[in-house]
Amino acid sequence: MKKKGYVLFRLPGDAEKKEILNTLTELGTLEAAVEERGEHITVMDSWEKRGELQATLQRAFPELAPEAEFLEERDWNREWIEGFQPIRIREDFWITPPWHRSRIPQGSTDIIINPANAFGTGTHESTRLVLELLPGMLDPGDKVLDLGCGSGILSIAARKLGAGAVVAVDNDPEIRENFSENTALNRLEDIPLQIADVLQMDDYSCDLALVNIQKHIILPLLERFNVAKGAPKRVILAGLLNEHREDVLNVLERQEYAVLQTPCRGLWMAVTALRRRTDEI
Repeated sequence: MKKKGYVLFRLPGDAEKKEILNTLTELGTLEAAVEERGEHITVMDSWEKRGELQATLQRAFPELAPEAEFLEERDWNREWIEGFQPIRIREDFWITPPWHRSRIPQGSTDIIINPANAFGTGTHESTRLVLELLPGMLDPGDKVLDLGCGSGILSIAARKLGAGAVVAVDNDPEIRENFSENTALNRLEDIPLQIADVLQMDDYSCDLALVNIQKHIILPLLERFNVAKGAPKRVILAGLLNEHREDVLNVLERQEYAVLQTPCRGLWMAVTALRRRTDEI
């Protein structure tokens, strides 16, 4: 009988190891869930993948000998309850799991996320960058496209910060349940979810597009804006490493976008841009 559950590795939580893990994730070498937990970084995956995951970690950190811990389903849930704490994006803007909502100061904007796995919780640098940039790029009543929506965190944030309408798109049908749960927790069940390939859409018309994916999707997506029926007036791009800067800026220039900001967090960067065809600056 196969042993069902999860494998957990704990690594020292220093900046160098975090950057290496982020790079492995970006390159697709590491597909496990990576989270900061106090003084440690935890790396989790299904128990069946423990050998592959351990080998990846040993190649990345030959000086360590990480030991595999087995977690049953209930232990996985307890890890989340203990480890997923409220995150302050700015003074009055928080991300929180439902079990810590009482800790959020009254009058703040709170985004409630119940993660199905370790992604889409606001802890990754790319998601944090988008959340930090969103208030400055969003005008009241805007139509927003969330391309690669995952847990729905950015869609929910956009609506709570004043978007008039949000359409969420993702190519993974398995996100449906978690997306629906999170929109319900935030009383925003009217955000439509489309399961589709963002590179096959016919129309990208919107005031603001949120694109927190990866370079190999972002670059062809930007190229498609010129052949589709419509393109976003403004964009926030994330899921990019600093080394991708020139490639992304060059494509934005060809698509007639003026770059506004390129903030960074560690190895990761985001880009905000305005389409010159409709908004000269």
